[in-house]
Amino acid sequence: MKKNNVVKVFFISLLKSILFIIILLVTGFASYKISYTILSDNGGNIGTKKGDIEDIIEDAQTDEVSRNLIYVCNGDRITNIMIEICNTKTNNMDYVTIPARTEYTIPTTMYQKLCTVNQEIPQIIRIGRIKTYFANNDDAFGYGELIIEKMLGIKISYYTVLDQETYKSHYTKKRVSVRFKQEVDENTVTPGPDGTVPETQAVHVAQRISVASSTYINQLKDISGNQEKIAEYIKEQYERVESNLTVYNKIGYIECYEKMNVDYFHYWGIPGTYNGKLFLVDTKAAKSFLNKLANNTTGYTKAQENLSAVTGNKSKGKKAKSSKGLDIIVLNGSRINGLASATQTELNSAGFSVKKIGDYTDETLTHTRIIVKEKDMGGDLAGYFTDPEIIVGDVQEGFDIEIILGTADAN
Repeated sequence: MKKNNVVKVFFISLLKSILFIIILLVTGFASYKISYTILSDNGGNIGTKKGDIEDIIEDAQTDEVSRNLIYVCNGDRITNIMIEICNTKTNNMDYVTIPARTEYTIPTTMYQKLCTVNQEIPQIIRIGRIKTYFANNDDAFGYGELIIEKMLGIKISYYTVLDQETYKSHYTKKRVSVRFKQEVDENTVTPGPDGTVPETQAVHVAQRISVASSTYINQLKDISGNQEKIAEYIKEQYERVESNLTVYNKIGYIECYEKMNVDYFHYWGIPGTYNGKLFLVDTKAAKSFLNKLANNTTGYTKAQENLSAVTGNKSKGKKAKSSKGLDIIVLNGSRINGLASATQTELNSAGFSVKKIGDYTDETLTHTRIIVKEKDMGGDLAGYFTDPEIIVGDVQEGFDIEIILGTADAN
């Protein structure tokens, strides 16, 4: 009888213990869900009370200058890459495009560590294919961030991933001429006849960069100066994207966004050169340029004047004549259907006046040829093409500039 009582007491105590543990778990889970709902799922309330917004702004961890690495993905392909530099000291916003076809040789030490993650990762990596080398997106974007940090010599604050549809609704492409100073390696360069090492030289490279679309600009203008709308907009956007920055911390930038003028956003290309279809970043020039943007202490007070002269030092010499207001004809010398029409649309959107398009049947050109009536004309058109040839010559009657498109501008 005593033995039965002992067993009974044991089981009653055991059941009480289990019940107590269950109550603790339920209470903890409920607390977690309430907290999570307040800060995340029910985050719509963030923008309904000004006091709530002020608390979040005060508590959120933000950087004075943030560098947001933006991936744009279409399935397993990374189609576009940008770095968004948000400067809370000047209220400047800069967007720097990195070609997805960028090829980079990973330093040996870093490569050996990456091989422990996946032995199939190549040391010479194509940035746009990073997703194919990792088992999941978090690894791909996280390790991709480290690789790009090493390539550019900068610290990236966080990354954001957009799908192709979102990118197309927010951005459009512009062809520009990126200018930068290419440093000379004294250890490998051949000295001149007098024994001196050549100085740095200016490089001009045609690139297609991402700029905000008119639709996106209008959306941003609609919420400008309104903390509640900005908070709601940030939350809505971050529900549609992947990021390793929380909505909570992103809202910490709200005061800066409130003061920004979207018309003053600046857009840039990254210093580097093309080797065939692949792009190689000039790491020294890129690091110098990106740090210059981040360390800028002067706020932008007007719109970016010249998208065709994007990065680095401007070339010296006589100022080129503007091609805007001149009559332009575009001929397709590439034998690729639709290229002339697409170029007409792009140039007219940029403020030029392409009055006529047609075919050029004498030969198939590789590089675009820009024929102008007078010297110093056509320079502001060069940035829309890949290594074009500008010559002074006979132009079709009724026109000031004749552009004959080559196959290099078909991509």
